[in-house]
Amino acid sequence: MTRLRALIFALLAALIMPVGAAAQGDFTLPPGYRAEVIASGLVMPTHATIGPEGLFYISQLNGPENAGVGQVLRVGADGSLTVVLEALRKPTGITFAAGGLYIAAGNAVLRSMPTADGTFAPPQPIIENVPFNGRSLGQIVTGPDGRVYFQSTGNDGVPDRSGQVRTYDPQTGKQTVFARGLKNAYALAWNPDSGLMYATEIAEPPRLGMAAPPEELNVIRQGGDYGWPLCYADQREHREIGGNRNICADTDPSLATFPPRSTPTGLAFFDGRLVVALWNDAPPRLVAVDPKNGAVSPFAAGFKRPIALLTSPDGASLYVLDMDGGALYRVFRP
Repeated sequence: MTRLRALIFALLAALIMPVGAAAQGDFTLPPGYRAEVIASGLVMPTHATIGPEGLFYISQLNGPENAGVGQVLRVGADGSLTVVLEALRKPTGITFAAGGLYIAAGNAVLRSMPTADGTFAPPQPIIENVPFNGRSLGQIVTGPDGRVYFQSTGNDGVPDRSGQVRTYDPQTGKQTVFARGLKNAYALAWNPDSGLMYATEIAEPPRLGMAAPPEELNVIRQGGDYGWPLCYADQREHREIGGNRNICADTDPSLATFPPRSTPTGLAFFDGRLVVALWNDAPPRLVAVDPKNGAVSPFAAGFKRPIALLTSPDGASLYVLDMDGGALYRVFRP
């Protein structure tokens, strides 16, 4: 997409869905909550973060998944969209850390530094050839410790180097493995009260003669092993490839599971709840998980394809990025 086309989208968005306007559509929200539009006119958005100046930045595919036309957009206070980076290969995650903008794109982690005039320098790879499943690395986030967290999605060809949550220290440039045994730990979030880290896990396609496995939510501990590829769900065995009770009983159990193929892609703590976006459920929806016991309950519905979730710094707002809806929404109590 050219800058002119992006500007046209922004102008149309401002005309159709002004920033702060009540969200249109058949949204089902908890009693006392409402939703409003923060930005619209997006083209297959994948992830969002808040920049150091308090503005939203959004990564989007901007076209076919493998076309290499991905972008990073900055959302103005009036909802306008400005392209700050383009020609990216499959950008699925975006975060700020130590003054830089980090992007999970294809099978690499890129970094772009802001310049004095408010633009961004061409992104440079800081980590390349990350083992992945051929689709994406998923989202990338900055932890409470200031380090960048991302995943190497499970690849049967390199099981010893994939299926991991990894962390990168912007100060030292050191990369380490934080946890392993996760087929696709797509989204990460931290409990602001306990400091515990959580991750969704998109299960692999069912193996021959096996029913589709459920999707997962896990509490991630440093050094943890969550079972992939020999185990799945709540310590269940992939007997077809050598998984057994002794192996799987020694892995970390899941906190909660979701329907097979529901594809949990978003995760955020909001109002004391752990909210999960089920991108491919029937229909796509948000559910709430009790972080203490894993109990799952409905939270919100009506979004077309909720792909990412983000909580405001004060914890009072939940931001929902809708891939097929092409919009970023705010959910809050008036």
